[in-house]
Amino acid sequence: MTDRASDNLDLLRRCFDRIADGDADGVVALYTEDYLLELPYGSVEESVCIAGRATVRDYLVKTFSVLRFAVTIETVHPSADPDLVIAEYTSEGKAVASGRRYANRYVGFWWFRDGLICRTREYLNPQAVEATGLEPADFR
Repeated sequence: MTDRASDNLDLLRRCFDRIADGDADGVVALYTEDYLLELPYGSVEESVCIAGRATVRDYLVKTFSVLRFAVTIETVHPSADPDLVIAEYTSEGKAVASGRRYANRYVGFWWFRDGLICRTREYLNPQAVEATGLEPADFR
């Protein structure tokens, strides 16, 4: 792993630490202004695509108000591009209102530019979110 790839993986770990803290401002401080979040399976009904750091911040504030969780990296897959981290990770947490357990598995593609995260494409099981009693509208 090159130094740049290692630095990017460390940045991803810091991002996950801030997610565990429910710190939307801290998370987006690690993103470029033109950051793009793609969740092809964002819910059972639809995919989610959010562009721009400010818009993603609003999405995260809403998410952290209804769902709190920690993320653990399980596997990092090799990439020929040092500015792309491909990882498998899990989450563990709960829905804020109901206290119902939230656990999910993810595959994420994380792109980096100039020491910041510029794009994420994350695959998750939307049924794991819905098992908490939350619906897509709860995140808007």
